[in-house]
Amino acid sequence: MSDAAEPLVAEAPLIRVEPPGPRSRAVLERIGRLAYPGLSGGLTPFAVARKRGYTVEDVDGNVYLDLASASASVPLGAGRDDVIDPAVVAMREFGNEDSHALVSELTAALAERLIDLTPPSLTRFDIALNGTEAIEIAVKMMRRATGRPVVIGFLGAYHGESMTAAALGAEHAEISRGLRGLVPGFLHVPYPHPYRSPFREPRPGGTGDATVDYLRDHMLFHAVDPSEVAGVLIEPVLGSGGCVAPPEAFWPALTELCDEHDWLLCLDEVKTGFGRSGYMFASERWGLEPDLMCLGKAMGGGVMPIGAVLGSERAMGGYDDVPTGSTWSWLPASCAAALATIEAFEREPVLDNVRELERVGAARLARTRERYEVVGDVRAVGCFQAIEFVRDRETRERALELQHAIAAESCRRGVIADSSTSSLNLQPSLVMPPAALQRALDIVDAAIDSVLSDRSRR
Repeated sequence: MSDAAEPLVAEAPLIRVEPPGPRSRAVLERIGRLAYPGLSGGLTPFAVARKRGYTVEDVDGNVYLDLASASASVPLGAGRDDVIDPAVVAMREFGNEDSHALVSELTAALAERLIDLTPPSLTRFDIALNGTEAIEIAVKMMRRATGRPVVIGFLGAYHGESMTAAALGAEHAEISRGLRGLVPGFLHVPYPHPYRSPFREPRPGGTGDATVDYLRDHMLFHAVDPSEVAGVLIEPVLGSGGCVAPPEAFWPALTELCDEHDWLLCLDEVKTGFGRSGYMFASERWGLEPDLMCLGKAMGGGVMPIGAVLGSERAMGGYDDVPTGSTWSWLPASCAAALATIEAFEREPVLDNVRELERVGAARLARTRERYEVVGDVRAVGCFQAIEFVRDRETRERALELQHAIAAESCRRGVIADSSTSSLNLQPSLVMPPAALQRALDIVDAAIDSVLSDRSRR
């Protein structure tokens, strides 16, 4: 990992002033006076001064270990010259150019690399500004290619917060509040969540997977005729929804169902793409051949915004009348950063490191679960890792207030984690040294101890 950006300090985390320090408070107060109220309440109670590698420094001089990675959009660590420099050169040469109007060789080069790297079923591409826009495009294409209105999504999934993406997603009801009645055409089934599935074991004689059994036996019998379904859109690993991978039996059962009814299979690889699952794309981990794939976040190397939709000939090759993308999609600088990101994956043992981080995380988090009765489940799928807190292991009732308190205490001790959803999500840089992840998870355990001790004294 010699090309990875070095951390700000080798001894990170380094807390000099209890966060939020005075400078952070001043910045947050300035923002709070002007901001839409829903903008406040982010991951961290401080203002960032700079980032480097897998560390973040606030304006008061505190340095944190980063287990959020800008919502998993900075795969190779922050501040990498080998990704930044090509983007800067492209900015100087092109500035802003709408790639719908004027393309460059960078557009062709990036498209060719993506088609070469992704499953053979994908032969076409379209441009997008980010993952949310890619999802919007994919939904349009699913309906246009099939002439069918209904897209099946999954409870627990996050696809973005535009009207279409929020209505398709179902991570938390507040994201789609006020929108579901305005954006029809989506049907939801529970994500195949091994810890929180509402289903029992697969029925005898069924598909081998309880979620797909439910879809076949109930949804297609009671709710929708399969001839009205364009296809299925799914995260191969739930990202924001808790770092959850489906059981092995799910994928063959789902792909068989899609084949049977001529549905399109669309993978939302906005978070799983570019290494986070331990493979360049999560489709490789399960040998999937999707009809559509959505990319975003990590594609720009944490330097420039960019997204893409890749598709088969059936999904994207038979029409030209679907309007897509936006003015800032595939800026030359974004394409340059994406190409440099791909080159870094080819040059460095990034995926080997992710698999080692999975091994370290799985072993370390298993000890956390053994130690604390309030931990119901732990998960490690590459650099998707999570701790799920419960009030009671039998009932599995979520303990979100406790989770948020532990996230806040972890931050005070120098570890940034994501507690914005139903699990404490830990999404480190793909190039974080295993010893640094071990150190971060030790601090999370210390935070659990502190919060539980404080509550026991009340």
